[in-house]
Amino acid sequence: MSHALGPAAVLTLAAELYGKTPDAWILAIRGHRFSLGEGLTEKAGRNLVLALEFLVAFLKEARP
Repeated sequence: MSHALGPAAVLTLAAELYGKTPDAWILAIRGHRFSLGEGLTEKAGRNLVLALEFLVAFLKEARP
C-alpha cells in the first residue's frame, strides 16, 4: 500500500477488487518532517498502542 493513496482511493480499489467495501476506520498519526520509511519515536509508538487499544474497545462496544 502506498501513502499516495487516500482513504477514498483505497475503498474504491477494494470495491473494484472484491465487489464491496469493508467497514473501515482510519487511524492517522500526524507527522512532522519525517522521511519515507522512518520509524516512530518511542513516545509515538506508545501512543499508537494506546490509540489502537482505545479503537478496539470502542468498536467492540459499538457493534450490535
